[in-house]
Order: sequence, then structure tokens, then C-alpha cells
Amino acid sequence: MRKNIVLFGLIGILISALGVNSCAPDYQTDFEVKTLIVPDKSLAPVFLPVEGGESVANVETNVALADWSTSSNAAWLSVDKKEGRVTMTAENNDTFAPRLARVTIEYGHQAYYINVTQAGNSPYLLVDGERTGVVKSFTAAEATTSVVVKSNMALDHILIPDTADFISVDAITDIPGSTDEKMVSFKISQNFGRNVRYGGITFQSSDNYDHTASFLIIQQGMVLAELPLRVDMLSTNAQEPNEGPIANLLDGNPGSFFHSAWSYSISEAHYLQVTLDDPIAGCVFWYQNRNNSNGKPTDVSIMVSTDGETWSEMVHLTSGLPTGAGSTYESAFLMLEEPFKYFRFIVNGTNGGTAPTYFNMAEFRMYAPE
Repeated sequence: MRKNIVLFGLIGILISALGVNSCAPDYQTDFEVKTLIVPDKSLAPVFLPVEGGESVANVETNVALADWSTSSNAAWLSVDKKEGRVTMTAENNDTFAPRLARVTIEYGHQAYYINVTQAGNSPYLLVDGERTGVVKSFTAAEATTSVVVKSNMALDHILIPDTADFISVDAITDIPGSTDEKMVSFKISQNFGRNVRYGGITFQSSDNYDHTASFLIIQQGMVLAELPLRVDMLSTNAQEPNEGPIANLLDGNPGSFFHSAWSYSISEAHYLQVTLDDPIAGCVFWYQNRNNSNGKPTDVSIMVSTDGETWSEMVHLTSGLPTGAGSTYESAFLMLEEPFKYFRFIVNGTNGGTAPTYFNMAEFRMYAPE
């Protein structure tokens, strides 16, 4: 037993001599966690007025200023960081629309985003003092019209639809003494049809495509009066002697008819001629087919003359002519520069053959502008 006590004593002396202490650590832990926080209040969307200004976002961090960053994704919005804050600054917005930017504040894998909106200038665009509702009405004659366009934006788009090709821009001029008004003039071509036609004109600026102004042009159709044709005004180079006298074209009876020659032949195309009492500048012609199936014109030349000797072609019709029994046709308005007194309806072909061949017709009329 004494030997064991001595042995334990020696071991204890040895450990003490070596400086071993089993109850205390041989090092100390001393480090700081780096954080960066942007409070929720500073993350709210920012709205700046059109004249510009600044907004500040608070930053709570123990990270050195050089080690965290901030940036803007838009050139118009600048950012500047200082200890504990980021300042966002915008100059005056010269455009006519709001603009958007996003600010990023980040450190390491942490990132915070702030959306910034700046108001744009308030655009105005008026036609004769109104954005819509202005209406200008015209007769069928050729015309010009002007409107005053007032705007604080560039006037660089005037939109005329394809369906209103009778309207064209004539001139855009400054109004003396005004910095935001221009006079815009338009040409309106003559309406040779009987129907009213419409054209909506829209003004637009590349400064703000969504802000437009418009006005409406209404042009009446041509007013035509029926020419009082008489039998002695009518003639033909190929009257059929067995039926269909030319006088039937004016009797108002669709059951009667004119018939060109079928019982004999001539070497030229058959025609119907009208000799007017006085020259006219233009006309519309109308006819009704005979109530049967053959002899319907399908290829027609309309020739006119001032003296009955020298002829000019007004139109050559090869489509749209009806071939049904009792069907009717009305032409577009036809005119030449020089008034005419002689009118010829020359039949180059029918649904039964090509000239020279016969044709027939129940009624015929002519109309001229009042």
C-alpha cells in the first residue's frame, strides 16, 4: 500500500512540474459578426416630383463604408452613400411621362431594393381648344381647312387613316407671338361619289404617344340631277329593225327594251350615243338590263367629244358590269378636263361574244352635278 501512495505522489509532482492544468482552456475566442440592414421604412417606394429632389434611405451596419455598395439602374437617378445612409437624387424631368428607377444597396450576399418613380410633365394637346369633338363639314367640292393645334410637346405625328385618303396635310406653320400653337392646313379632294365620307385626323407626339387629340372631317356626297334626256338626243350605229327601238330606253318601262342589230352585220362595235343640249363637265350613267339572259354588256368603253368628231375615252370598263336579267348598273362620276356634249356607250363585248355583236338594254339615264 505504501508503494502505491508513493507512486501517486510522484505522478502528481511530475504533472505539476510540467505545468499541465486540466481545468482551464488554452485559448480565447474574440470575433464580430458583420451585418447590413435597411429598415423596412426606408424600403418603401419613393415618389419624386417633376422638378426633382432627393430622398434618403437609412442603413444600419457595422460594415466599413468602403465594403458595402449602392447603385442606380437609371442614369437620371444618382445615388451617394455615407455612413448610415444612401441619398437618391433626381434633376428636373423634361419628359412628359413618369420615369422609373431601382436603387440597390448590398453587402456580400445581402441586397435591398428601393423603387423610385419621378413624375413627368403634364402634357396638353388641343385642336381648336379641344382634345376631341371638333367636327368640320364640307360639300362635295374640293376644299381646304385649317385647325389650331396647341401643345407643349413636339407635334411630329399627324395620323390620317387609309380610308380617308381624300384628306392630305397641306402645311404646318407657326402662329406669330405663340410658343405652343401651330396652324395645320389640310386639302380635301372633291367627292365624286354620292355617299358622305368621313375622315378622323389624330395628332400625336413622340414625347408621349398616349396623349392624343383628334377632329373629324365630314364631306357630303355629290348632289346629282337627272339630265332630261329626249328621244331625239339618242342615236346608234346599229339599230335592230325588227325589235327594240331606241326610244324604249326612255319610256320608264323595264319590260320594254332597246336592241342593237342581230339581223344584219356591221364591222364596228355597236354603240349608244347621247347628244346633249349643252356641254357638261362630268356625269354618272345608269342603265337597267333587259329581263332576259343574253346580250348583256361586259366590256364597255365610254367615249366623249366636244364636237362629235374628235373623241376621248373617259373610262374602259371590263369588270363589275352586271349580266343578270333586269339587273342595274350605276357608274362612278366620270369627267375630263374639257366639258363634252357627245357621249358614247360602246360595247366591246357581251356575255354572248365580242364586238361586233348585239347588245340589249331596258332603261338608260344620265346624271350631272347640280
